[in-house]
Amino acid sequence: MDQPMRPCLVLVAGGAGTGKTGLSQALVRRVPNAILLDKDRLLGAWVDLVLRAAGEAIDRDGRYYWQDVRPQEYRTLEMVAYDHLELGKVVVVDAPLRPELSDADWVGRVRRECESRQVGFLAAWLIVSPETARRRMAARAEPRDHWKLANWEEFLRRQPYDPPTGAGLILENEDEESLKSALEKTLAAMAAAASAQEGFVP
Repeated sequence: MDQPMRPCLVLVAGGAGTGKTGLSQALVRRVPNAILLDKDRLLGAWVDLVLRAAGEAIDRDGRYYWQDVRPQEYRTLEMVAYDHLELGKVVVVDAPLRPELSDADWVGRVRRECESRQVGFLAAWLIVSPETARRRMAARAEPRDHWKLANWEEFLRRQPYDPPTGAGLILENEDEESLKSALEKTLAAMAAAASAQEGFVP
């Protein structure tokens, strides 16, 4: 078992099918004081309920989701992350986060929130080929992917897989070997980000 780390907010972001959950879970297994905040596990059923109540399709691609539901979903995730940072945790957030990491104001604000708590901040972005992502989405057969798979070219136009400007660590995740490499690179970057802050004794 690896040693505890100083508190750090770690964003494991990327497009659908890039393997965010696999990397996030691997990170939490390696860091004893880490906690995983998986957006879909925490808030997925709530989002589905809200969409159903509004008469909307159960996916994450409609206007109502993006304009009304998603902002509250992500704000809730962010507030829970700050609570755990203040408890001395390494917080690993598993979520797409492309609009957020493309927004310099958002990145700057979250970074300042971390600095005010004397904790580290790391934004990692996973990349795979669109073909790999499509194959993984077809295999997992989740309702939230139905629109994406049925409108693939439009989906790629709306949500490309290239890294946003706010991502500080870019990681390939095409297969098991690249996942192992991504894990080690992320652990090293987490340690560096966390050690830049003071105030935590494991």
